[in-house]
Amino acid sequence: MRTIKYEDLHKLKSYILIDARSPKEFMDSPIPGAVNIPALLDDERVEVGTAYVRESTERAKEIGIEKISKRLPEIFKEINDLSKKYDKLVFYCARGGMRSSSLEAIFYALKYKTLKLEGGYKAYRNYIMDRLPEENKEVKYVVLHGRTGVGKTKILEKLSEKGYSVMDLEKMADHKGSFFGGLCEKKKQSQKRLESEIYEKISDEKTKYVIVESESKRIGDIYLPEEVYSSILNGYHLLVDTSMENRVKIIMEDYASASKEELKSCLDKVGRYISKERYEEYSNLLEEGKLDKLSEILMEKYYDPLYDQSINKYDYEDEIIYKTIDEAADRVAEYLVKKGFIEEKL
Repeated sequence: MRTIKYEDLHKLKSYILIDARSPKEFMDSPIPGAVNIPALLDDERVEVGTAYVRESTERAKEIGIEKISKRLPEIFKEINDLSKKYDKLVFYCARGGMRSSSLEAIFYALKYKTLKLEGGYKAYRNYIMDRLPEENKEVKYVVLHGRTGVGKTKILEKLSEKGYSVMDLEKMADHKGSFFGGLCEKKKQSQKRLESEIYEKISDEKTKYVIVESESKRIGDIYLPEEVYSSILNGYHLLVDTSMENRVKIIMEDYASASKEELKSCLDKVGRYISKERYEEYSNLLEEGKLDKLSEILMEKYYDPLYDQSINKYDYEDEIIYKTIDEAADRVAEYLVKKGFIEEKL
C-alpha cells in the first residue's frame, strides 16, 4: 500500500498535502500547509451521502465516481502544477477512504509520485491531540497583559516581524476576544483549526519561549486547549499600557472596515450590562458617526473597569508604558534578554 503516517511525513524531503475533502470541510478543519483540491464539492458530497443512506453503498460510489470524473481535467491541472514543485503528492480525506484513494490511484497510474495519508484527517487529528500536551511542556510563555486598545496584538505583530517567537492566539481563533471581537474577521471560527495551528506552532518552535497575548480560556465561541491555557496562566507576565489617544487610534484601525449595522449588533450585547441611559448615549454616538468618542467612552466606562477587577491577578515582572509600537516591542525584547531566552543583539 502506498500510505504514510502523519508522524512520518518529516522523513520526506519535499512533499505537499492535498486535501480531497469538500471546501467546507477543509475550511473548518484543515491540516496547516495543505492545499484543497476537492474530489467532491460541497453539494456533491451531500448528494453522495444522501444516496449512501437512502439507496445503497454501490449507488453512492457510482455517483461519487461520476462527479469526480467530470472534474478530472480541472483536478489534473492543479495537481500537475503541484508536481512540478514537490517530490511527493500526499492525498488525504476524512478517513483515508474513497475520495483520497480514488485520486491517489488515478495519479499513481499516471506515473506521479503519490502517497495517501493513512487514516486521513481523523488519524492526523488523533495524533496531534495526543502529542499536544507533550509538546506544550517544552514551551515557556511570555504573556502580554493590558487594557482594551493598548495594542497587544500590534506589539505581537511587530515582534514577529523582527524575528521573535510569537503566537497570535486571536488571529488563530479568528476573533479579537470581546463583544466586538468577531468584527472584520473573514473566517468562521473553528475549534479544530485553532488546535491544529497551536500544535503546528509549538511543535515547530525552536526557541525556549513563545510570546502571547493574555486571553480568557474562551475566545469568541471556541476554547484554548486546557494544557495551553494552564501554561499561559503560569507563564511570565508583562503589563503593557499607553495613552488613551493611542488606544483610540488602535481601536479605530482594528474596526475601520466594520459597518454601522455590525457595530450596532455588538453594541446591543454591551447594552445588556449597562443602564438604559448609557446605552442610548452610546447608540447616539454611533448613529452620529462619532466612533472615536464612542471608543474612548466604552474603554473608560465599560472595558477598563472590567479589566481593573482582574489586573492584580498576576505578579508582573515588568510594566511597559510606551509611546510607539516599536518602543514597546524593543522593551519586550529587552526582557527576553534579561531572562536569558535570547542573546543580546549587537
